[in-house]
Formats: sequence, structure tokens, C-alpha cells
Amino acid sequence: VSMRVGAAAMINILGAETEQETTEMMRPALTVPGAKIHWYGKTPNRLGRKHGHITVTAPDMTELRKRLVLLGEPLDSADKEASASGYQSPKVGVIMGSDSDLPHMEACGKILDAFNVPYELTIVSAHRTPDRMFEYAKSAVRRGLKVIIAAAGGAAHLPGMVAALTPLPVIGVPIKTSTLNGQDSLLSIVQMPRGVPVATVAIGNSTNGALLAIRMLATGDSSLLKQLESYHEKASNQVLEKASYLEDVKYEKYLSEGGVKNYRPYITSQLKHMLKDTTLSLPADYKKYVGKVRDCYFGDKKSILIATDRLSGFDRNLGHVPFKGAVLNLISQWWFEKTKSIIPNHVIAVPHDNVCVGKKCAPFAIEFVVRGYLTGSTSTSIWTAYKNGKRSYCGHTLAEGMIKNQKLPEIICTPTTKSEIHDMPISGTEIVEQEIMTKDDWLYCESKALELFKFGQEEASKKGLLLVDTKYEFGRDLATGEILLIDEIHTPDSSRYWMADTYDERMKQGKVPDHFDKEFVRLWFRARCDPYKDDELPTPPDSLFVELSRRYVQMYETIIGKKFQFKHAKTDVNSEIVASLQNV
Repeated sequence: VSMRVGAAAMINILGAETEQETTEMMRPALTVPGAKIHWYGKTPNRLGRKHGHITVTAPDMTELRKRLVLLGEPLDSADKEASASGYQSPKVGVIMGSDSDLPHMEACGKILDAFNVPYELTIVSAHRTPDRMFEYAKSAVRRGLKVIIAAAGGAAHLPGMVAALTPLPVIGVPIKTSTLNGQDSLLSIVQMPRGVPVATVAIGNSTNGALLAIRMLATGDSSLLKQLESYHEKASNQVLEKASYLEDVKYEKYLSEGGVKNYRPYITSQLKHMLKDTTLSLPADYKKYVGKVRDCYFGDKKSILIATDRLSGFDRNLGHVPFKGAVLNLISQWWFEKTKSIIPNHVIAVPHDNVCVGKKCAPFAIEFVVRGYLTGSTSTSIWTAYKNGKRSYCGHTLAEGMIKNQKLPEIICTPTTKSEIHDMPISGTEIVEQEIMTKDDWLYCESKALELFKFGQEEASKKGLLLVDTKYEFGRDLATGEILLIDEIHTPDSSRYWMADTYDERMKQGKVPDHFDKEFVRLWFRARCDPYKDDELPTPPDSLFVELSRRYVQMYETIIGKKFQFKHAKTDVNSEIVASLQNV
């Protein structure tokens, strides 16, 4: 013998004090899937008399238990406790005139599920089951519903009739028909008499029906309101991401790629596989130091510098970006090789995309910031100082009447102190007076920084880029005493790049130059908080980090002139890095 259903139960309908109270017991069954009322029609009503029963069917016992809870008849004490503590009664009623409307309402269910809004979904026909429609609408408030979404096609009387029977807000979803493409449905739902409002969305747009219901609920639910803000921010970021890429390429390429750079799906898939930190098993003489973006292991003779995927800005960690560490490390190595005739550098080997093994150096406690344009968004930037009225910056006199992003008359070196908390601008004179560096060392490093920047601008222009500003670090080789270029050079992290071909036109139009760096991320934070003062920063959407990763990769391919080879650790990244160091 085989059962027609996986599980079933029967609930007796026993007479209450009054006939109205007896019939009221049946109302929950009108909306529970698998529940069917069997009314015997016995008269008169009598206390304790069996007037009917409700059968409840389900595909399995787990689902049956849930349905019994909805009917107010938990199977045992465990279900009763679960009902009291964790059960959420439906807040939204989703009804449709026919099961043929269900495909149109699938998007509505997905949106409500995404926002974790409890809802009930059932069929209520205004024409074929008018009594059921009447009972559904009349019992909606008592059952805890807050809003009803009603889908109907053709004559489409369901939304209006339900709105006439309940004080709850009703949202009408016109269903597309084969004869008039849903225009009949739309006009029927929209043309309600005064006093019986139905909020009507576009034909077949059950997504907006669900979002409108959620907005209504969010007026009294702060958590839902935050979810909505996040939802709309994500939608905005998706548009900005596409706009950004469209601005980077010609429209033919955009269309041929379907509007999405091929790298994005893979980058997105690697969001859970980023190099956030390291713990290497190295000889005892190596001491670990964790910087803003690098994990550094300093030995007696060598330094192992690991570029992680950490994103730094405003002197704090902003998150993590896939492949960022590898891109920055490899770009640096390309520039180190190109500039070694200008000044020797610390590089010994690059055994891994994220790893640079360098000579042991004593770094100067100064960052050599070189600028070619009046720009910046941080509190210590040259533009911020200029905007606030300062005309002397790091020992340089700035002319009156300049505007943001304007090219400076000449490139200048504007050093800052190196601090764990906050780097501060300082002049060359102050550096010498405070004995941070000797005068000879300062003058030598300043001249090399300017020479490196000029070379960087020349190379960048060949790639269609403007090298706007950057920072260099120098250190003294502990073995030879020679001053070396250390850290990184001309990366998207340490430098600001603009697109050369659009700069003049955008300046004429008063627009911001086209960025080719992480400036758009800085602007994202600045638009939402004070990143220097706020204890907690807003959490950016993944799409922001994916777009930044794409730009980093694009920068690599633009500067170096070859495709970036995507790699990720197939085993433990720490073991992989240690293995790469064996022959160094």
C-alpha cells in the first residue's frame, strides 16, 4: 500500500460557546497549504460537539509539523516551544487568481526571500471562489498580515475586491494576457473608485510589488530599512561599475563583451580566497612585522616582503581586494628593473607573485611624495591644504588662483613623516633641522625622487596615462652603506594615474579627470563617512572591491603590456610561499 501524500493529520472542529467562535476556528486553514475544511452542517451549535474537521497534508513530517504550527495546533511540546520562540507569522499575503499566474510571481517570492520577509502564497479567485476571497480578506488583519500583494489578469477584479474588504494596503500586479498584453489587467486594477485604493505596479512586475511591500514594512522596521538601503546601494554600484568600464573602453568592445569585462566573474569567484595575512615558518633570525599592506619578515641579512590583498587608505584598513598583492608586487618589480640605472634598489629576487626578497636596509623615516598636479582627497593632501588657504606647502610656495586637478608649474617633492598613526607633511628644511636625515642624504634622495618621477611620467605617457603623484621610500643597505630605493614604485596603491587623452577636455568642462587608480574607493568612503574620525566605517559592497581588482589588473596590463596571469594558492598559501623561498 502506498500513501498519496508523505504525511497527514486531522484536526477536529469542536463547538465553542457561540457559532461565530466555532466558525472562526476554521479561518487559519484558508491560507495554509495542504489544509482542507470539512464542515458537517450540524445545527444547532453546541459546546464540545464535533461540527467538522480539517485535514492537513504535506510531503513529509517536517513540513507537516510546520503547517500544524501555522494552524495553531503544534504536534507536541517541542513544536509548541519552537512556535513560541522562532516562528514568524506571515507579514505579506501573496495571492493570485490562478496557478497560471505563478510564473509571473516567482520574482516576487525571490525578493521577499532575499529580505527574509515571512509571507504566505496561495490562490484566491475572485470569480471562482468568492467566499474564499471574502474570508481571506476579512481575516487578514487578525492573522497578522500587514500588506497584501494580489496578482490578476484579464478582468483582474481580485486586487480591487480584496482592497474593498480589508483596511490593509493592497498592491496590484497586472498579469500579461494573450489578448491585450496585460493592458486590460492594468486598466482594471488602476481604475478603482475613490476610497478603495490599490497601489498598482507595471504589467508583470512582481519584483516592484515585493519591493513596495517591503518599503511599507520598513517604515516600522529599522533592520528592513537598512536592507533596503543596502539593496539600492548595490544596484547603484552595479550601474557605476558598468559606467566605469564603458568609459574605459570603446563602445564596440563593451557590446562585444556583453557589457561586462571577462575578468569580473573570475575575480568575484576569488573573493573567498584572498591573501589577508601570513604566518611563515622561517629560521629563528626572521622577525615578523605587519605593515598596512605588507607582512614583512626581517632576517639578519635579508628581508622577505609579502604583498597581501589588504587595502589601505586614510591610515587604516579598508578591506581586501582579490589579486591586489600580486599585481602591486609585479608592477613594482617591472619599475624596479626599469629604474635601476637611476638608483639601485633592494630587490634580490621575486620567487612568488606576492613575494619580494630584498637586501636588509635601514629605511629613512620619510616618505618622498612627488606631485605633478594640485589634487588629492585626504586631509594631508596638497589640494586640501590649498583649499583651506595654505599657500606654503612642504617648503614650496603655491600661486594664487589655482583650481583642483590643475597641473603644477613644475614637479615638486612634498615629503611626509612615516607614522603608524598618521603621516604628516614636512619640509626638507624641517627634516634636516629635526635630524631625521642629514642634509646630504636628504638632497640626494630628493633629487633621485624627482628623477624617478620624471622617468615615470615619460613611461606612463607612452601608455596613454598621466602619472599625477606618487611616493618613494629609500633606505641604507646595512651591508654596504649604499642608499637604495625600497618598498614599492609607481603602483596603483602608491601612485595616482589619470587618463591622458581625456584630461584637457574634462578640465575644460569642470569635470574630474578619468581615474585609473583607487581614488574612486577613497571617494566612496568620503561620501559616506569621515574616514579619519569615525570609529567604524561603512562596509563596501563586494562589487566595489571587484571593480578595484579589475582596475589593478587593467593597470598591470596597460603598464607592462602583457596579460596578467591569474593564480591562486592550490594548497596552504603559507607553505606555498615558504617553498618558493627555498632557492633564494
